[in-house]
Parts: sequence; structure tokens; C-alpha cells
Amino acid sequence: MEAPRPVARCLVTGAPVNRHGTVDALRVRRGLLFWGLLLIPLGAIPLLVRAGQIDPNRLVDAWRLWPLVIIGIGIAVLASGTRYALVGSVVIALTIGSIGGAALASGNLWLSAFSGCGFGSTGTTTQADKSGTLSGSGTVDLELNCGSVDLATAPGAGWTLHAAYRGAEPTVEGSADRLTIRSPSGSGDRRQDWTVRVPTETTKTIDLTANAATTTVDLGGAKLDELHAEMNAGDVRIAAAEATVGRLEVTMNAGRMRVSLGTAATSGSLSVNAGSIDLCVPPGAGLSLDVKEQLTFVTNLSSRGLGHEGTMWSRSASGGGGVIDLSVDGNAASFNLNPDGGC
Repeated sequence: MEAPRPVARCLVTGAPVNRHGTVDALRVRRGLLFWGLLLIPLGAIPLLVRAGQIDPNRLVDAWRLWPLVIIGIGIAVLASGTRYALVGSVVIALTIGSIGGAALASGNLWLSAFSGCGFGSTGTTTQADKSGTLSGSGTVDLELNCGSVDLATAPGAGWTLHAAYRGAEPTVEGSADRLTIRSPSGSGDRRQDWTVRVPTETTKTIDLTANAATTTVDLGGAKLDELHAEMNAGDVRIAAAEATVGRLEVTMNAGRMRVSLGTAATSGSLSVNAGSIDLCVPPGAGLSLDVKEQLTFVTNLSSRGLGHEGTMWSRSASGGGGVIDLSVDGNAASFNLNPDGGC
């Protein structure tokens, strides 16, 4: 008896190839097709925005396309068992990918509109001012849900807070070595806009959590032991080109973060999921970046003149500069070193 002939398969989809050399459309792996079509707009839309081909302000209402997902499900159900069921998968994948790509590209504009975080609200705004002192090895702990934070260091030993808020006022606890500011819990219109100034000399640790917020951190000439930042759904800029940061731990989920560092030695990690992190460093800074590369994480390191061995990207320090030693990872995200537009 003649042995069965092996089945030829398409290298892209894994579907069987018939005797005419064409792929059987009914047996295409729908899972691979779905993820492929989802990832294309997820990456293409942010690239087009970055290239100036799409105005990010036009993407604010992209989330309103969600009914197309329901339509796609309906097509898939009605056409179940036929080749036309693939049309439903195509509609669902392209819609989800387009909404996700718009969210990544337009950053906090889209996320604020979708989250209902006081976007376009006409509620009454209350003003409050508080102050105190921070001495010794001071810790600053900020947690904001919905709004904006403008954090900077300033000479002297005092700290100040100016808060503009709707709903309940922020919770503030100050002691000789710790300042804690937190958003109130609860639902409803709860937007908070904070302007915080902390001592340059005595601030040693900053713990920052911001959700659905626009955040700026200007460290000036501070000498921090640690900076921890966890950002969810927003836009963040950390200016530390003149500062010293011993340990830097940053996580970004669904948004954009820009970090500027100087030539001082730093270690830590950068992690991004469904978003982007831009890192700007001066030419004299040494780099040692352990990058966990994967299909949905894009970097520009190959064009930045670094040495590459395995997962490590590096260059030597010059002019007495230190080494910035970071682990970097991401999913459905991008990491850019010294992007053309700066940080």
C-alpha cells in the first residue's frame, strides 16, 4: 500500500495547500488572521501620527466605533460554517486594532474622553493651598486618579501644594520626613489638578502613581535615592537631565512617557504596555540596556549606534559620565532612545 503523501501547508497561515497550489480559504487559521489584522492598525496608526500624517485630535472619538464589533460578531454567527464567517473576524479585528491604535496615538486626550474623567465637565472647581516642611531624607508619595500633576523641586526645606479640584478635596498628610497626597475615593466628577513643590536638597525618594492623568516631573538638581512611577492611561514627562537618580523604576500602561536623564549613573527598569516610552540621554552617558524584545515591542536601538550582543545594547561612557543601566520590556508598545523630536 502506498504511503500517504504529506500535506503541504501555507507558511503564513498554516492552512493546507490544495493540488492546484492555492490555499483552501475555508481552512485558514482564523486565530492567526485575527491577530494579524488587529496588530496592523494597532501599530500603523501611531506611526502615521508620529509621521505627521494624522492629527491625533481627530482620534479622540475613535472609541465610538465599538458597535462595529457587535456587527462583526453578528456576521460571524450568521455565516458560521461558511467562508463568509471570515468577514466577521476581519471586521472585529480591524475595529479593535483601530480603537487601540487611536488610544496609543492620541494618549491622554482619548483616554480622558473615554474614562469620563472630568473631560469637558462644567462642575464647580474649588481651590486649596497647603504647605509644610520636609527635612532629613524625605519621601514624597503622590497618588492621583483623574487630572494633572505638576511636580517640581525648589530651594529651601518647605513644600507647597496648590490644588484645584471638583468633588472632595485631596488627602494631605505631612510629617518631618514624609509628604503624602492622595486623590479622594468615590465616583462622580472627581478631577484634581495639583501643583506640588518639594525641597531640592531633602527630597530623597519619590513614589508617584497617576491614573488618567497628565503628569510633569521636573527634578532640577535634586539627588534622589529612588524614583518609582506607575502610570496608567495618561501622558507623563520626567525631566531629570540635571538630577541624580540612584534607582529608577517606571511602569507605563496605556499612554506615553518621556524621560530625560543626565550623565549620572542610574539603574532600574522601564516597562510599557500598550503605549510608548521615549528616553533621552546626553552623548557622554554610558548605556547598558537589557531589552526583552518580542513581536509586539518595537525599538529604534538598531539606529542609535549601540553595541548589540544578545538582549544587551550598550555603549561606553565618555567625559567622566556614568552608566545608565536599565532593563526594558514592553507589550503592544514602543521604546525610543533619543527620538528625533526629543523628549
